[in-house]
Amino acid sequence: MKANILFVDDDPNVVNGLRRMLHSFKKEWNLFYALSGQEALEIISKESIDVIVTDLRMPGMSGAQLLYEIQKKNPEIIRITLSGYSEEEMSIQSSRYAHQSLCKPTSPEKIKSTIEKAFGFRKYLKNESLIKLVNKIEKLPSLPDIYLRLEKEMSSANISLSNIDNIISKDPVITAKVIQLSNSAFFGLPVRITDINRAVNYLGINIIKNLVLTINLFRLLDTNNPNTKFYTQIWNHSNKVAEIVRKICVLEGYPKAIKDDAFLAGLLHDIGKLILIDEFDDYFKNVLEIMESEQIPFHEAEKKLLHADHTELGAYLLGIWGLPDSIVEAVALHHNNDFAFDLANPSPALIIKTANEIANEGTIATDDITEDIIREVLKTKQMLNN
Repeated sequence: MKANILFVDDDPNVVNGLRRMLHSFKKEWNLFYALSGQEALEIISKESIDVIVTDLRMPGMSGAQLLYEIQKKNPEIIRITLSGYSEEEMSIQSSRYAHQSLCKPTSPEKIKSTIEKAFGFRKYLKNESLIKLVNKIEKLPSLPDIYLRLEKEMSSANISLSNIDNIISKDPVITAKVIQLSNSAFFGLPVRITDINRAVNYLGINIIKNLVLTINLFRLLDTNNPNTKFYTQIWNHSNKVAEIVRKICVLEGYPKAIKDDAFLAGLLHDIGKLILIDEFDDYFKNVLEIMESEQIPFHEAEKKLLHADHTELGAYLLGIWGLPDSIVEAVALHHNNDFAFDLANPSPALIIKTANEIANEGTIATDDITEDIIREVLKTKQMLNN
């Protein structure tokens, strides 16, 4: 079935340009165009739109207002903005409603690859239950503003550590938590970190960016939310898995690119649980009751309760955010036992699966993990190619 893609811009010349530019994609997509936010909403009321790509600066209903309305009424639609560099501040502000952003001018290939990548998560979905579940969720979170600012700075020709410092330091809560984590046994740095600049120098921009993303997603820990104890459990477990990931990567001598992706996947592998806990009353309590009564793992109890689980929902979210496929795959497969791994050809999926199994054992300290223990865990779980 072809995807339904809606493009919105108040400039007829831009819309006509999009029609010409995207004409060759008509065999793959059903293309719709609107000249205003109101017209876009009318189309959405009549058609099953999968993706919307909208300009931000429009008279009447702005692109941000349009996305806000769609987020409320049609949260299953993937929301992408298409804006000029002069609209940077507006783009940042709209990020709370958009899943991804593109900059004008852009090529048809870039538009196509962004939309296709946002759809990439669907290969992990086994049924329609997840889509139904997502439709019940009032809103899926979007990438945090501060993360987008860091992404923009990192993509510039001349990355400035001073700018990185300024971006993060504007948020005192994130600054404090990044410094706190930098000084923890988690990283085992030989010096005490007292500021963001030093943290970036010792840990690298990618690690800092990943920490910022994770801290933002776990900010519910700072509230008096009744589910705080469950958030805390997930936070502690996610940190443990990421810590084991780093140990595995060092022991096996994996390259930095794989290590960085696996580290972020370790921090985010249970993000689906955060959304479910926040959205559904007694979610954790009900899943635990099924676990206990039927003596089955957490994710299998989720399936019985929701006909989907946190791995699928987590992969869905990271997929529409446009995170690397390797991270989406690792989150989607960290409870999957239907395939075997080869330690000589590592992937974040292998590393996260292994780290999660070790963390769930709860009897092995990170410092005590050896190559033999890693292989024993994989063999025990029948996940290792001989």
